[in-house]
Amino acid sequence: MKPIKSLVVMTIVLSFVFCSAAFADSIKNRMKQRLPQIVDLKNKGIVGETNTGYLGFVTAKKEKQDVVAAENMDRKAVYSHIATQQNVSIQLVQKRRAAALFSNGIKGHYYQNEAGAWVKK
Repeated sequence: MKPIKSLVVMTIVLSFVFCSAAFADSIKNRMKQRLPQIVDLKNKGIVGETNTGYLGFVTAKKEKQDVVAAENMDRKAVYSHIATQQNVSIQLVQKRRAAALFSNGIKGHYYQNEAGAWVKK
């Protein structure tokens, strides 16, 4: 479990390279607090990473919808901030993030391919 947490924390930290310190700290803290629940949902195969850089439900079981919604809201804020900083579209930031999540993905977790189908890594 430790490598998963390290990878996710590292990914979160890298996401905030272009964010202001206060903005980053606030979101980073919320995301860090949710991380164990999200990892648990991923380990159970309930949620996975979508092809747009957000969490999505893989199955009909919608466990901890509030946690998933809060995570996605924070991700959207980060993506929007990065898009503004880099003067690119939020869609481009999302696509890049989705690709990074897949390439650094954990074996056994679900990821959505470009066609929208869930695949287990």
